[in-house]
Amino acid sequence: MGRGAARVLLVDDDRVMRRMYRDCMANAGFDVTEESSAVDALERLTQGEKFEVVVTDVMMARMDGWEFLERIRKDLRLGGLELPVIIISAHFDSDTLWAEAFRKGASATYTKAEPLSKLINAVKIHTGTMRSRFDDDTQP
Repeated sequence: MGRGAARVLLVDDDRVMRRMYRDCMANAGFDVTEESSAVDALERLTQGEKFEVVVTDVMMARMDGWEFLERIRKDLRLGGLELPVIIISAHFDSDTLWAEAFRKGASATYTKAEPLSKLINAVKIHTGTMRSRFDDDTQP
């Protein structure tokens, strides 16, 4: 298959939610690394670990997802503008979340009220693993 599964850094301080997201992404074929805090996730990135995408919750202790996103965007060693970051929130107003996330540099958003397939599709899009019939030149 070539280069292996796309690596995802999943950050959420809620163990149950983290496990659910991890299982869904792993079942979709991703190599998922979990962290329970943005501080620990930032340390992984600072130490040079490479991921194709970061999926992070907004509401977390010590450092929230917004500050985590801001630090990634400001530091080229962490991926800067190149590393896709998907923001997860419990806020049900997805338009407000999307506007705030876009302004702060997020690549995509996911609200916990939406189907998990939306999150998986966002991860697929941002890791370049989503395929359509248009990706295959052999199709008529």
